[in-house]
Amino acid sequence: MKLDVYATDAEAFEAAAALVARLVRDAARERAPAVALSGGRGGRGVMVALAGRGDLPWERVEWFWGDERCVPPDDARSNVKLARDSLLVPRGVAAARIHPPPAALGDPAGVAAAYAETLCACLGAPTPVFDVVLLGMGRNGHVASLMPGAAALRATAPVAPVPPEEVSEDPRVARITVTPPVLAAARHVVVTVTGAEKAAPLAAALRDPVDPVRVPAALVRPSPRVLWVVDEAAAGALLAEARPAEPEKA
Repeated sequence: MKLDVYATDAEAFEAAAALVARLVRDAARERAPAVALSGGRGGRGVMVALAGRGDLPWERVEWFWGDERCVPPDDARSNVKLARDSLLVPRGVAAARIHPPPAALGDPAGVAAAYAETLCACLGAPTPVFDVVLLGMGRNGHVASLMPGAAALRATAPVAPVPPEEVSEDPRVARITVTPPVLAAARHVVVTVTGAEKAAPLAAALRDPVDPVRVPAALVRPSPRVLWVVDEAAAGALLAEARPAEPEKA
């Protein structure tokens, strides 16, 4: 398992943005890259860092969301609003390249079904394939809006609703989320985790046995396809257990 650890959250955000930029440039050689954005403090940090970069093919990237809260699009809790304010408006991204979930519909099941249709139409059916999925991780170990124990963890449709009673982290409002098959199909996943409050769930996600029902972040453990970028605070529990690497034999 490979984990990139940086001294501060700001360094982690910049490193994640640089990684995303490289992956997007690589994908752009073959197609218009499709990127799924995330919310939360970490999502904002990566998006702000991305907005400052000039090395993306901005005119070609198609922007989607990995999850959204079922609130009006101008609500401060909206991931779409966060992305517009942090990345899309500052970079002047064309409206035709932006594909938000229709959260204004209100009903989580209806929003999920409508967004699944959008993803399948743009990225293939039955399982849409993103070039890059950006993820953070919550204090309860969730990624996207796949909460511990949530029915969405068992869903086979590309997008699933998450009712308020299954949301175990603030804001406790209904949500929609991409599902495990979409995460498994993505060409690349970039997980950015910062802050000492994430140290325990990060360690739980990466330790055996793998238990995505209890810790959904275990769905995206580091691999050649799944890249984790963390700061020292979030890696604290793992670093405390780390042992020096064995010297290579001559």
